[in-house]
Amino acid sequence: MPEPYFFFRPILAADRSWAAIDWQSRSPFTTESADLARCFSESTAAPLADIFPMVAPLNPAAMEQNSFFDRFDARQVVFVLPATSLENSQTLARCKYLRTQGNRFGLHIDHGELLRKVPVAAFDSLWLDATFARQELSANDLSYTKDAGFHKIATSVASYEMFSWLTEKKFDWSDSHFLATQNPLYAKEPDLTRFKLLRLLNLVRQDGDTREIEGIFREEPKLSYNLLRLVNSVAVGARTKISNFSQAIAILGRRQLQRWLQLLIYANNLADGNAPNPLMQLAAARGRQMELLSAAIVPQPDIPDLCDNAFMIGLFSLLEVLINLPMKDVLKELPLHDEVVDALLSGGQGGVLGQLLAAIITSEAGNFSGAETILSGLGISPAMHAKSQITALYWASRININNHD
Repeated sequence: MPEPYFFFRPILAADRSWAAIDWQSRSPFTTESADLARCFSESTAAPLADIFPMVAPLNPAAMEQNSFFDRFDARQVVFVLPATSLENSQTLARCKYLRTQGNRFGLHIDHGELLRKVPVAAFDSLWLDATFARQELSANDLSYTKDAGFHKIATSVASYEMFSWLTEKKFDWSDSHFLATQNPLYAKEPDLTRFKLLRLLNLVRQDGDTREIEGIFREEPKLSYNLLRLVNSVAVGARTKISNFSQAIAILGRRQLQRWLQLLIYANNLADGNAPNPLMQLAAARGRQMELLSAAIVPQPDIPDLCDNAFMIGLFSLLEVLINLPMKDVLKELPLHDEVVDALLSGGQGGVLGQLLAAIITSEAGNFSGAETILSGLGISPAMHAKSQITALYWASRININNHD
């Protein structure tokens, strides 16, 4: 059997902060346990799992393998078993025993009548499709899950409206696919403050005149405040006081200034940029993943500044949602390489970088077989893909745009 591809996606708490990591493959309940263990080890996922536990569908055949569970710290993974596990007394007994050792188990519930058959001694979590939960479970069912102490995890959350319903019904965790859709609560008008940031970023990318860059900072007090805070964090111990924006820009450096502006576009509050919003973290993870995976494409494409342009494609791929403008209008402000523009406008048809972006977006939507087809066509191995995702998610989870490397 060929080595499978694995896909990692953020899982959100009720306040939309990252709470866990969804870890899946194309064949979630039939994947070999040896492949799961190898992926966890080779991708160096442990540091990320120490912060955010991973939720992983598990083949019930793994339950009797002591050596498999020894590969993980009990706090690092919530293993989810299929609903058919309720019919296997040996599997249930094994779950109960491993629970006493600190391990966590969830059960995939796909029929309402199964709900009250789930033994609380064997399972602490319920894994529920969001639409199924909304259409098939009654208020009494949901009340029962709360009273029984089950941790509810929602999958296939396709809209902000669905996420709001899940939050209202006290679901603990939800997948994050809906973040890439338009939030109906946002204003309908374009976000002009972020648009001005794009113009500033354009100046920095083109190595524009420092005085012109300084002029924009002078016009934007919030932006100026954030710049000085960032420079202060970078230049700790500097003997000279910063007396002008030109000096601040020189201390920071154009490359770091560019990366900081790219991330600041997604900040919730430009006066307090140290609190990243979930959309920024998703965009940052896309950018970092694009940057890492672009270097693994075989054969290597002949694109200038390949990795930098790949990062920008991933980061900017959500600007349409953020700024509330069509992507073609957003890109008018940024004279980017043709490959970048094609990738952002093409829906996966714009060269190898467009295909790579399509693979990431497709996997976020849960179409793992489609993503596999693209990734294998680009010559990207499952091991490289897994490692890049873990690295990108770890980096995005720790972003502080007031002290950005």
